[in-house]
Formats: sequence, C-alpha cells, structure tokens
Amino acid sequence: MDNIVIISLFAVLTLSIVLPATARADCEGTPGPADFSLYKNRPATFTSKMDAGTMQKYKIEWFIGGKSMGSVIKKAGEPFILKEATLTSQSFSITGFYHSGDEWLLSRHKIFPNSEGGMQVRFDDGACDNSFVTSPDLTVTIKIN
Repeated sequence: MDNIVIISLFAVLTLSIVLPATARADCEGTPGPADFSLYKNRPATFTSKMDAGTMQKYKIEWFIGGKSMGSVIKKAGEPFILKEATLTSQSFSITGFYHSGDEWLLSRHKIFPNSEGGMQVRFDDGACDNSFVTSPDLTVTIKIN
C-alpha cells in the first residue's frame, strides 16, 4: 500500500513539472482609467461603439489642477462633448465597465491612434480574449477640436 502511495505521489509531481498549468489567464491591457490632458480652449468630442455580447458603459471624469470638476457615465453608443476650459488646461480620464451578473466590473483598456485623427481607447468585456486589435468590445473615440 505504501508503494502505491509513493508511486502515485511521484507520478503527480512528475506530471506537474512536465506539464505545468496553462489555464492561467494572460490578459492584455491596463486596468483602471486612461488619463489625458487637454489644452485650454480645446473641447473634446467622445463617440463610442460596442462589439460585444456584454453590456458596457464608460465614465468620463474631468479635472483642473487635480480637482474633479465633474463626471458623466455614458452607455456604449452615446456621445459626449467635453467643453473647453477658458482659463486653464484640464485633464480627463476615461474608465470602461462591463456588466457581469448583477454588477459592473472595471474593464482593461489599450490606447490606439484613430485613422481619422484623435485617438481611441479600447476596452475589453472581461473575457480576456485580447481582442483589442481585431474586435475591441467597446471603443471610445476622442476627437480634440
């Protein structure tokens, strides 16, 4: 009986070394908000589109000197215009969320240049399929005027 236990233990240890666990998720992207700066007298227009089976939304928060001046939450497909600050420059952040069960969870993001000028922040839907380039789940396009 002791020999069977020792042989079984040896077999498990050998297999764990030869065949290491590969079920570990290797998600790309950065969790949390994407931060940007905006010069004074420059408005920014945000448009978005969704390509996922999961509900998604995004939050835009704007700051002057590190102090939050406001925020808005938009569903995928809803545009938003951040008006220019006339006295000083401002910064803003974009945070993506996806719906899972009964709660909204933080999305990972990557930033890309937009072919029409501006930039895109692409968010995932928590599937960890690393589809930022081929089919991003939520894309927010920022056009600075």
